[in-house]
Amino acid sequence: MKIIEPQLVTISAGEVTLAVPECPTDYPSGHRWTTSRQVQIEAFQIAHCSVTRVEYETFIADTQYATPVDWDDSELQDPRLPVCGVSAEDADAYCQWLSDKTGKAYRLPCADEWEKAARGGLQGKRHPWGDEDAEGRCCFGRPETGFPMSVGSFEPNGYGLYDMVGNIWQWLADLYVNVAQDPPTNTPTGRPAELNRVLVGGSFMSGDAGLLWVAYRHEDPPDLRHRCLGFRLAL
Repeated sequence: MKIIEPQLVTISAGEVTLAVPECPTDYPSGHRWTTSRQVQIEAFQIAHCSVTRVEYETFIADTQYATPVDWDDSELQDPRLPVCGVSAEDADAYCQWLSDKTGKAYRLPCADEWEKAARGGLQGKRHPWGDEDAEGRCCFGRPETGFPMSVGSFEPNGYGLYDMVGNIWQWLADLYVNVAQDPPTNTPTGRPAELNRVLVGGSFMSGDAGLLWVAYRHEDPPDLRHRCLGFRLAL
């Protein structure tokens, strides 16, 4: 069985300003950011694309792990689609499996790492490409019964990273309560809100482009599986 490792991009150590621009008063989510921060980030590596269907298929075949939500949907069979319908716990299991197979410490990105990477070297911009409208620059605004696009369908950001916003929400390593400026509230699976993990980037289902701002942090229970949830790897 051939193990597929991600193509990684090295993000150099350095200071970055996070939680900018200022959250507008009419922001489309109740989760808001209120204070910009200067943060020193150590060097790390992050995958240039989200984990794909074909990569996740190898994991399932090797482990007989439970398949994601809507796994058999005909619209989600393209091997170059980002894997979706996975929980944070599923993403953690994939990271552990790939680490065991390769001897490398694969993991989910941390929230501050992800935001620095998503900015692509730009300072204080809304999106990975700048402040321009999202139309034609990422996949969003599709119905709940829709589907994402193949990874890398749009131009990468300044660091060479694809689909940092749009396409699928990306699970991160952090608990929301530890890295956000408001308390977690989402409990659709019955887990305590304090266990909620961070999601970033928006997805093909995001109807409002405001959810595609790189400063935005969403939250959901670690066992939630949904058609628009996926992940990318860090090292």
